[in-house]
Amino acid sequence: MTILYIGSLNPQSNSFARFKTLESMGYKMTGINMEDYIYKGPFIKFHHHLNIGPGIYSLNKKVMETLNKSPVDILWIDNKSFLNSASLKQIKKFFPNTKIVNIVTDDITGRLRNQWRLSLSNAKYVDCFFVQRKVNIAELKKAGAQNVALCYRSYNPEFHRPVLLNGEDILKYKSAVGFVGTYENDREDYIAYLIQNNIPVSVTGDGWPKGKQWDIIKPFYKGSSVYGEAYIKTINGMDIALHFLRHGNRDEQDSRTFEIPACGVFMLAEKSDVHESLFKEGKEAGFFTVKEQLLEKVKYYLQHEEKRKAIAAAGFARCKQSGYSHEERLTQVLNTVSTLHKNM
Repeated sequence: MTILYIGSLNPQSNSFARFKTLESMGYKMTGINMEDYIYKGPFIKFHHHLNIGPGIYSLNKKVMETLNKSPVDILWIDNKSFLNSASLKQIKKFFPNTKIVNIVTDDITGRLRNQWRLSLSNAKYVDCFFVQRKVNIAELKKAGAQNVALCYRSYNPEFHRPVLLNGEDILKYKSAVGFVGTYENDREDYIAYLIQNNIPVSVTGDGWPKGKQWDIIKPFYKGSSVYGEAYIKTINGMDIALHFLRHGNRDEQDSRTFEIPACGVFMLAEKSDVHESLFKEGKEAGFFTVKEQLLEKVKYYLQHEEKRKAIAAAGFARCKQSGYSHEERLTQVLNTVSTLHKNM
C-alpha cells in the first residue's frame, strides 16, 4: 500500500513518529513536510490562523504534482489540513481510488475552530476523519464529514520506555513529584497548592515564568520543554508523574496519558471518563478531580512506595496488553479505512 503523508516531519513531533511507524510497518511512504510551506517565512500567522497565503498555494501545488507523478492508495493528512477545495475536487475526480484520511489530535471543532477553516469547509471531501474527542464526531458530521471515528493517542515502545538513571542523571532528573508540560492557569494553581502544602514539585516546560504564582514555583522550576532522551529521563526520574488535561481543548486524554505509564512510572492524572476506561483507578494509575484530593493522593502514594510501584508496573503492562502503541493504533486506523473502501 502506498501513502502520501502530509504533516509535520519535524523529528520531535508526534506526526513524524506516526510517519516513521507507518514506514516501519512496511508501507511505501512519501512525505511532504507541511512545516516547510506553512511555518516558514513572513506569512506564518496568515497560514495558521486564516488558512490563506502563498505557503498554502505552494503546498497544494506540491501535493498535486506529487500525485500526478505517482498516484497513491491513501492521502494521509496529519492534523490541520491546508488543502483547498480545488485540490480536493481534482483528487476526487482524477484519483478516485485514493482514500483521503485526516488524523486530528487537536480540537478541530472547539474554541479555535476558525483556525481550521479549510479543514471544516472541505470536510465533505475527506473519506474518514479520526479524532480524539467524542464531541468532535457529531460536530464534524454537521460540517459535512462522511465518516468520523475515534482514535486516541499512543506511544512509541522503542522511545517511551523505562530507563535506569545513574550518576549525574540521578542528580539532574530525580524528583519525588514532577510535571512536564506547558504553563496553564489551572496547572499553576494545582502545583502551587501542592508546594504550599510542603510537596516539592519539579516543573519542566514552557511559559511558567509568566505565571501569577511564579515566585512559589520558581525554586522548583527545572527549565523549558525537553525532548528526546532528556524527556524520557525527566519522566523516569519521577516517583509520581502528575498529568493535567487541557480543558480549553476539551481533552479527555492526550499523549502523556500513554507515555508516562509506558515509561513504567506511576501516573497521577486528572480524572476523565476516557482515562478511567484506559486505566483502572488505584490499580493501573491514580486519578484526581480537585486540589484537596490531589494533595491527599500525593501524600498517600509517597508514603506507600510498594503500592505505587505495583500500580506503575500494572500501568506499564496495560499499555502493552491493550494495544496503546503507535503501531497498534495505526493498524486500527488502516483497518477502518480498508473497511470503508470495501463498502464504498
